[in-house]
Amino acid sequence: MNRRTALRIGWGSTVVLAVAQAIAAEPSAADDARGEPRVEQLEKATFRRVPGGAAQGSVLDTGAPGSWYSGTVGMPTVHFDGKRYRMWFVGDEPTKDPGAPYGIYQRIGLAISKDGLHWKVANEGKPVLDLGPKGSADAKGLSHPYVLRVADRFWMWYGAIDGTRAGDLGLTPAHVRVERICLATSTDGVHWQRENGGKPVLDIGPKGTIDSIQATGMHVLRINGQFVMWYGAYNGQHTLGIASSSDGIRWKRLNDGKPIMGLVGGKQGQCGVSVYWDGRRYLMLYGADKGAQWKTYAAVSDDGIRFQRLRGEQPVLGPAPVRNFDTAGIGRNHLVHPSQFLITGNRVRVWYMGEDGSPPHHQRIGLMEAALP
Repeated sequence: MNRRTALRIGWGSTVVLAVAQAIAAEPSAADDARGEPRVEQLEKATFRRVPGGAAQGSVLDTGAPGSWYSGTVGMPTVHFDGKRYRMWFVGDEPTKDPGAPYGIYQRIGLAISKDGLHWKVANEGKPVLDLGPKGSADAKGLSHPYVLRVADRFWMWYGAIDGTRAGDLGLTPAHVRVERICLATSTDGVHWQRENGGKPVLDIGPKGTIDSIQATGMHVLRINGQFVMWYGAYNGQHTLGIASSSDGIRWKRLNDGKPIMGLVGGKQGQCGVSVYWDGRRYLMLYGADKGAQWKTYAAVSDDGIRFQRLRGEQPVLGPAPVRNFDTAGIGRNHLVHPSQFLITGNRVRVWYMGEDGSPPHHQRIGLMEAALP
């Protein structure tokens, strides 16, 4: 596969010092010569919406009534092997199960595409990762997946929902569901095996920490056997944390467990992180609720922890066209949880989720794209 057709994955020596020397490996000469775009190029690039083959300009719509993804689709994580795109996504459906937070079940499915615009749900329309058994970490739902190709296997970290709410832990807001990070692996992207005995690989933190209610919504990079994860932390306020691991299972929180710094943040904070690294600098896309509406913003960093806002407090995309799938509205999700950066030729492609502005506020998946200068 041409090196410019895939997401760059890596971790450089500059960041080793910035995160308390958590990773000791230097990048190899091959890493330095990969030829992906520099962050400086991406800083100058302007993202635009690319109309897809589904409803209201989206690329993937919700399923038929009664299907496991009839309520919403979102949180895409995309892999491209040079010939076809794979998108793992979250779908939800209503349930009367009183143990399911928010009255929904969420599961993870797979869609396939040749062009990134027209997608077909795979696995005969069934989820590829369904609810876990009774009493398991993901018995009541799975959310926020991130998939990384490691050698001959796909690794998927995801948010596991067991039905616990913040109130059950004596925390507020009491209704918010608890999410912990679990891991599954697969050779084909369809059949998955839960790792670590199905137990979380990154649990929530104790009371008073940034992730005492949720640790979820992650983006993982890897080089020389080391993994680094930026993830969504929630304790009543959304922030972004960072952790590292030698095996993808045992994780250590970095930056003394404190949030990533320098980002746009409204009343609720930040979530939905996506990170690009060029060997020297970092570009991050993330969701923030500035102006009582969640939108996607960009920031750059030399160390992966201390970021500088890109374009000030202007979101990555401007207002959506009328009746587009992501017109949203005050208090609604809009352009959040961006996926991987995929470089194809001179284009940077990022799939994202958004909501329309009319009840019942359908959530769909779309594509934004930038031409490299």
